[in-house]
Amino acid sequence: TVVAFAVAAAAATVPAQAADSGKQITFQITVHQVSTDVHDLPGGVTYGQGRLAGSTTWAKQTAKVQWMCSHVSTNGVGPAHDLVTITRADGAVLALSLHGRINGDALRGTVDVIGGKGPYRGASGNGTVVGSPGQATISVNVTTGGSARAAALKGGVGC
Repeated sequence: TVVAFAVAAAAATVPAQAADSGKQITFQITVHQVSTDVHDLPGGVTYGQGRLAGSTTWAKQTAKVQWMCSHVSTNGVGPAHDLVTITRADGAVLALSLHGRINGDALRGTVDVIGGKGPYRGASGNGTVVGSPGQATISVNVTTGGSARAAALKGGVGC
C-alpha cells in the first residue's frame, strides 16, 4: 500500500545562475515504512498517508531517502501523490514531487523536480517512477541553475 504526503513550505528565492543543460540520474531506492495512517471505507475504498525512509546511491555516494506519500484507491487502484527528498552524504539534496497511480502493489507515474541544495540549488526537471513494496526506480533529467524560483506554497499546508 502506498502511503502519505504532507507539505510545509516557506517562500524561498534562488539566485539566478547559468542553466546546466541537464543530466539523467537514476535512483534505485530501497525503503521501509516508518509510519502509516490508512483508512478503509465500504465499497473497497482505501485512503491514507504515511512516511517511508530508505537509501540509494547517488554519484557513487550513499544517500538517504525520505518519502511522504498519499493515496486513494478503490479495490487497490487509484491516484498517488508523493514527495521524495534524496540527501547525498556530501549534503547535496534533490526534492521531487511524484504523481502516479497505484494498481495493487505497483506504483507508476511521473516525477517533477521541486528543487535542491548544494550543486542542485535551483534544480528543475522531470522523469518517471516505477515502484513496488520496499523498492522504487526513479529516473529524472535534472537541470541545475537557471532563473530564480519561489516556492509555490506559503506557510503550512497538508496534514
